[in-house]
Amino acid sequence: MKVSPKYAGIMMGVIISVGMSFFMSFAMLALNVGFVDGFLHLWMRAWGVGFGVGFPAAAIIVPVARKVVSKATGLAV
Repeated sequence: MKVSPKYAGIMMGVIISVGMSFFMSFAMLALNVGFVDGFLHLWMRAWGVGFGVGFPAAAIIVPVARKVVSKATGLAV
């Protein structure tokens, strides 16, 4: 199944925010709470919140970062 290239930016944001929120929520929960009873439930809850914050943040930050990198390097990114 091919997805239209016009959705590339949205797909990139979803994939990045899913992956980053998954690993970051695990690391932060493990460091702050430790491996307590119910860790998996707490982690999935933290991951949901992380994705809920991460996706809109990625939608805002990625285009800004592209512009900054493009201006700094003179390359289109």
